[in-house]
Amino acid sequence: MHRIRRGLAALAVVAASALGLTACILPPSLPEGLGAPQWAPTGEQVAPELQRFYGQDVAWDDCGGVWCGTVSAPMDWNNPSADAIELAVTVAPATGERRGAILYNPGGPGASGADYVRSYGDQLLHPDVREHYDLVGFDPRGVGSSTPISCYDDPQEFYDWLWEIPEGPAPEPLSDEDLEEQLESAQWFADACLEHTGPFLEFVGTEQVASDMDLLRALFGEEQLNYLGVSYGTLIGSTYADLFSERVGRMVLDAAVAPDTSDFEGTLFQAAGFELAYGNFVEDCLTTEECPFSGSKADALAQTRALLDQLADDPIAVADGRQLGSSALFIAIAANLYAEWQWGGLQEILADVQAGRGETAFAAADEYYGINPDGSFADNSLEALISVNCLDAPAVTDFDEVRANAEAIMAAAPTLGPDFVGVGSCAVWPFEPTRVPHEITAPGAEPIIVIGGLNDPATSYQQSVELAAMLESGVLITVDAEGHSQYNNGNRCVDAPVNEYFLTGSAPPADLTC
Repeated sequence: MHRIRRGLAALAVVAASALGLTACILPPSLPEGLGAPQWAPTGEQVAPELQRFYGQDVAWDDCGGVWCGTVSAPMDWNNPSADAIELAVTVAPATGERRGAILYNPGGPGASGADYVRSYGDQLLHPDVREHYDLVGFDPRGVGSSTPISCYDDPQEFYDWLWEIPEGPAPEPLSDEDLEEQLESAQWFADACLEHTGPFLEFVGTEQVASDMDLLRALFGEEQLNYLGVSYGTLIGSTYADLFSERVGRMVLDAAVAPDTSDFEGTLFQAAGFELAYGNFVEDCLTTEECPFSGSKADALAQTRALLDQLADDPIAVADGRQLGSSALFIAIAANLYAEWQWGGLQEILADVQAGRGETAFAAADEYYGINPDGSFADNSLEALISVNCLDAPAVTDFDEVRANAEAIMAAAPTLGPDFVGVGSCAVWPFEPTRVPHEITAPGAEPIIVIGGLNDPATSYQQSVELAAMLESGVLITVDAEGHSQYNNGNRCVDAPVNEYFLTGSAPPADLTC
């Protein structure tokens, strides 16, 4: 089977996590009086080939506390007279007097906005905001219940590609032989995605998604788009502002991705972010009796790296016959750094692995990738994550450049950095990138609030600083906190100005620190 460089491929831009949210928040049926969305399309003038999309009527079904519908969109916005695709949309209606709609995306690429609104709708926005605004989630093209990206027929084949450890000694890390093996693995995945998705695979990039959002805005009947985006959802939002700056309404971008970062720079940001978060975890761990490490923080970090390296050479056999290698443990560690409350569980995982037990680590890694206990996949989020990223920035393919980048990444992240380096899955993608990383200024846009957490592991704080600075109307809220995304987490310093902005359009006049 194929040896893959799992770290970078898996964590290129991690989805905003539902961690800490309680599912099934919305009522099992829609409250009396909350009828289907009565959106009146704006009726704006569009090209003849777009009229079938902008003039469509959406049929709504009661999906247990929310309304669900399907919107038709061009497969390629640059050739809208050709094929069409479907976008899954979920609407949690305003609970009081409606003033408009707020579109929401939780990140990814690959997270289902429709599912987030269905499962967590009453926790994504403050109740005062929900009273007056429909909360609208959608599955971006290629994701979930929208026209999907697919990369396999047999889930076992995809599962083996992800986790199976090849027999025999591994080549020297980052040697030509090692990188050639990674290219071979990437080629298998690229071929599988093209075979099972077809030509649609070329049109799942972020700029196409932003155009879908403008279609949704018009169908809402809104002259401007109100939007809350988290993690990768901030890149969708800033891209929308780049393409449609005059149509930006009340936009909040939480845990930002800087739109001008290259593939390497994004990886460097993320490796450093997870290294910072893991170091904070270790400092806390060492204050507890249950901590599996000993000595100083530097000692504990060295022990962690030694444990990962040990698993690369000598995986742990688990009860179901699988072998826990370093890649699976790395994903288990990363998956438990998104929020401070996860740290106790991460202690248990690391203690188990030190004791020769891999079950809890595998369970965490499987859950992170949406893998069910029977080995099937709960969704296509991993396929979408890689496929979208491959269209959003050029991949590094020169082996010498890969090795030079690896040196910088491992210098910034000595403990976890080795799991971020190598040739990515995009190196042999069948289509050229459709987006070039660049600064976004969005001249003429309404204020855009950007929120950054100082200890965010997945989208480092510096990216929020950079995005807010490049936007002509950017306002930065800095939050001294752990975790990935900060709005509506109970911090009044963050929540109050954001709620005020959504409700009145009044943004903070200057940057804030919370």
